[in-house]
Amino acid sequence: MAGRIKGQGSKWIRKDKRLAIYLRDGMACAYCGKGVEESGNHLTLDHLLPCAAGGGNHEGNLVTCCLSCNSRRQDTPLNVWLDRELGTQAGATAQWIVEHTALDLRPYRTQAKAIIARRRAA
Repeated sequence: MAGRIKGQGSKWIRKDKRLAIYLRDGMACAYCGKGVEESGNHLTLDHLLPCAAGGGNHEGNLVTCCLSCNSRRQDTPLNVWLDRELGTQAGATAQWIVEHTALDLRPYRTQAKAIIARRRAA
């Protein structure tokens, strides 16, 4: 699948897949841990391997990320950014990302589709 086009907004990914990834990642930023429930926090998706470096939109290349971390990281290689931002916690965060991106997304997509269906019915 081709990378996201600049200015395309959230239309590059289906709503249920986006929500499924947020659910898989605990509705919190994979980098700083800020959750959806925190006032003013806006969740986004971050490409582990940036699109500019050939990364795709598959769930194994996407993690939940707050807008602040996503904006700071931009296209910086993940290991470089984690070391700079997290220091001694970089290794544990990298391991968490590896484990979560390997999870089967199907149960989360089922849950996401049910949430979206309930919202539409309301």
